[in-house]
Amino acid sequence: MILRCALREPRRHPGRTLLAVAGVAVSGAMLLDMLMLSNGLQTSFRDLLQDAGYEVRVSPAGTLPLDTEATIRDATRLLADLRDDPGVARVAPVLAANLSMRADPTSDGEAERSVFALGVDPANQGVFRVTGGRIPGPGEILLGEEPPPPDGGAPSATADSVSIAAFGALGSGAGAGARRMPVSGSGKFLYVSESEVPVALELGTLQELTDRPNEVSFVMVEAAPGIDPDTLATRLATRHPDVRIVSIGELVDQAERRLSYFRQLAVILGTVSLLVAGLLVGTIASVSISDRYGTIAAARAIGISRRSILATLLIESLAQSAVAVALGVAFGLVTSRYLERILSDFPGLPEAVRFFVPDGRIAAITVAAVLVTAALAALGPAWRVTRMPIATTLHREEP
Repeated sequence: MILRCALREPRRHPGRTLLAVAGVAVSGAMLLDMLMLSNGLQTSFRDLLQDAGYEVRVSPAGTLPLDTEATIRDATRLLADLRDDPGVARVAPVLAANLSMRADPTSDGEAERSVFALGVDPANQGVFRVTGGRIPGPGEILLGEEPPPPDGGAPSATADSVSIAAFGALGSGAGAGARRMPVSGSGKFLYVSESEVPVALELGTLQELTDRPNEVSFVMVEAAPGIDPDTLATRLATRHPDVRIVSIGELVDQAERRLSYFRQLAVILGTVSLLVAGLLVGTIASVSISDRYGTIAAARAIGISRRSILATLLIESLAQSAVAVALGVAFGLVTSRYLERILSDFPGLPEAVRFFVPDGRIAAITVAAVLVTAALAALGPAWRVTRMPIATTLHREEP
């Protein structure tokens, strides 16, 4: 009976009910998006680093990997020392450089392209996943996957070979310094942004092209089985004070501190959304209850308990809020896709990093937070009306 009475009142005032549902749904959508924003960067960045399978990073002192154009000099000695360490299972050096590329250097109609090149050890690398062909060997090049054209058709065919040179060399003279390289395949690169065109070469080949025979941009280190990555990073850092050695956990913490304003923004807007939902539910509940003072007093007069009346009024608000938050979660998931497109243009972020990561736990927290807020907002006016004197209320409501 309590449930039936609670569900009857929203049907009697559809306009008021729709207003409450729409307002709470928008607040719930904002809360969901803000919770995803506060957690998404950290989650996706950690997954990105762990996906490579190397738990420790070595970079030039005072920088993060690919944070600047700085390189580690005398890399041969460093790599040999890392490989000899009993706590190290694998070592993957990487050199990054900007190059110029053209599929057909004899064609005047083809523009020179700036590409972001990564030189890797073919036997040990974790910066791309081969999607076609094979890992490039000496004198070969692997191209990044081309996005599909806007009309939804198939990507353009990959060239069999390309002309590659140090940045700007293809445009000076008749392609001076350019080398023609066969394409070994295509791959999905992990650490590049959407604005970059990535390619991969064998490490020695890229060092020769850029005239940096003994330099690398960073080194990825895999800990041996049973070795704690944080402990390994601390020990290696002590032995090599001239470079920066950190574990993935520390890298994630550093990235989170750099982007902490996203979390602060999420907390502020999430709190505001809950306050708006609470004010809306409380206002609607107050108006609805004030219209029924006489009915509630009459129910009290015939012996219906305060607890039953209170439960009916709370269930009424919770039922509307439950429908609203369900719609809000669906709406929030849709809007997060559009917000993701806007924030993904943030300079320097890898394409794989996401701001909004859907999570069932976050959705559950959103539902619980909205329902608790709605219950607390409706509790005040519901509690007051059950405490009003019956005789006074009936007398006031008498026409």
